[in-house]
Amino acid sequence: MKFLCAGAVGLACIVPVPGVVLRSFEAPACERCAGHRGVTLQSAVGRTVVATASGVVEFAGQVGNTLYVVQRVAPSVRVTYGGLAGLPAEMQGGHELVAGDPIGQAADTTYISVRVGETHVEPLRALGLGRPRLVGPGGVGTAIVGPEPFSR
Repeated sequence: MKFLCAGAVGLACIVPVPGVVLRSFEAPACERCAGHRGVTLQSAVGRTVVATASGVVEFAGQVGNTLYVVQRVAPSVRVTYGGLAGLPAEMQGGHELVAGDPIGQAADTTYISVRVGETHVEPLRALGLGRPRLVGPGGVGTAIVGPEPFSR
């Protein structure tokens, strides 16, 4: 399933990993201020996380105790996938990805962020992926939903 990205320069995007948003984007008040510069999704352990759009991997590896992949999907747009449980052996800087290519395996949560230039933007809006859903008595949450990731 492909979606037209609403804000990230008209890219055709697919769902990187389905899941319910556990923590939403919280824009920081300043560049170094506290905030949550992406979204954290509840994800199924071991599920394949796929590239949301075509682009080139700029970084793949561990920061602290967390695995990340940073992908440039347009000249000034980067998508970060974090909290991964594992990466394919070929996942390294310079690796070209087509939308839907495997990026890694999900842990119990997956982090997604989008930067336009050096500014973090709300990733679900930027990628055109968020869908509201009821989450309990009187509550509305957001889920990223999509088909089973396809294999290449």
